[in-house]
Amino acid sequence: MPSPFYQPLTRAFLLRIIPVLFLVTLAVMITFSWNEFRQEKALAQSFGQQRADNLARLLAEPVWQLSHSVTENILRSSLDEADIHCVELIHSSGVVVQNPPVSLGSCEHTADRYFLFRSPVIYPSPQGERYIATVTLHQFAPGQSLGANMLGNAKVLLVLLVLLFTSLVVATTLIFRWTILRPLHQVSESLRQYQSSGQRVPVDWSSNDELGLLIDEYNRTIALQVRTEQALSEAKNEAEQALANLKEAQNLLIQSEKLAALGSLVAGIAHEINTPIGNSMTVLTALTLKQQEMAAAIAAGRLKRSTLDGFMAELQEGLQIAESSLAMAIRQIGSFKQVAVDQTSMQHRRFDLKEVIDEVVYTFRPRTKKSSYHIEVAVPPDIIMTSYPGPIGQIIVNAISNAFVHGFEGRDSGCIRISARQENGRVAISVTDDGQGMETEALNKAFDPFYTTKMGQGGSGLGLHIVFNLVKNVLKGSVVVESGSKAGTTLRFTIPQHLQQES
Repeated sequence: MPSPFYQPLTRAFLLRIIPVLFLVTLAVMITFSWNEFRQEKALAQSFGQQRADNLARLLAEPVWQLSHSVTENILRSSLDEADIHCVELIHSSGVVVQNPPVSLGSCEHTADRYFLFRSPVIYPSPQGERYIATVTLHQFAPGQSLGANMLGNAKVLLVLLVLLFTSLVVATTLIFRWTILRPLHQVSESLRQYQSSGQRVPVDWSSNDELGLLIDEYNRTIALQVRTEQALSEAKNEAEQALANLKEAQNLLIQSEKLAALGSLVAGIAHEINTPIGNSMTVLTALTLKQQEMAAAIAAGRLKRSTLDGFMAELQEGLQIAESSLAMAIRQIGSFKQVAVDQTSMQHRRFDLKEVIDEVVYTFRPRTKKSSYHIEVAVPPDIIMTSYPGPIGQIIVNAISNAFVHGFEGRDSGCIRISARQENGRVAISVTDDGQGMETEALNKAFDPFYTTKMGQGGSGLGLHIVFNLVKNVLKGSVVVESGSKAGTTLRFTIPQHLQQES
């Protein structure tokens, strides 16, 4: 859109060229008029001198013959001319009888208003030409007549100059529009087409001047931009494909990380439920042997009251032991099932935060039962949440696993404390260990994907990155890691207590 101060180039050009053309035309007119005036003046002077010379030739014979009446008649006839107001004849001394000068007309005047034309009177005698007198014509200055003639000529000249000036303006404007504005208009149309459709159209113009060079550069720039845009588009497609491949690989690694954690959980639970199931099998085996002994005694007719009472007591005790062991195994399997379902799904439900954390911590019992590692849970039992328990459990698992792998490296003891508190509709959960802490560089890159200090030793570098994504994208909260060298590490995340399920 043109600016409020937009001025067409033709108008700007005319505003500059018209004064120049006007001054040039005016200068031509003044020069031509001055030359006309000089030529008219010179012509009038030449004509006046020619009349004086003719008058001198006419006076030669009567002056020589001393015919005064003829001489005076000839001089008086000169006064018949409208522009001659005085004529004088001065005889030359020593040639003819001395006569006084002859003056006819009004000879008293100012020199600046009249022209004087003198011519010698020469008599061609047999002995040669004789100078006998001088005749002088007093002629009015031809200013008025010349002015009138020049005024008439100036009017004609002015008309011609106006026509010339108009023709020059029109011709200059047409030439300017054809040679300058037309290619510029094509450039403007090319730019407008690019703005409206995104298509770059070269300008069809060729000339051996600066404008032609400019348009050639414009066309070359367009071609370069097209190639550059194609290269950028290809690079963008390659980058998007690489990013998609990277995300796919990252998702696969995250899934592998989850499955690896689940596998570790399965191994721990399998080891944990092996004890109650083994106890149950031992009791059932013993009861089977007792049952066989009782059957043999009955068959042999040797069954006694005391033997039957002992068998019944042993049977009751064995069944109680088996029932207790199997109930323990069922509870362990149920806890494992809930943790496994939560961590492998995005189930949105209402739950008690302490129960979820206790179930997660219970899965680490095989690792802490016969060691000096301790996990303390300081979570109030009344924090009821509506959210995604699976991601919360996954975060707790990753934090505890990091403590075992990194915080307690080279140590056979350590303490992990899990705490939570409610604050203004949000829940702040902290997992703190008393391990060796993190260096500043590792702390600054804690949430970066694929960053690990255990590269080549089984570390994927995705544990805390998964935590970050779960807190930010799933639980809609915030997460920080606080640590220092030899000062332990705290993972603290704050999430909404009641989170709406996304559709």
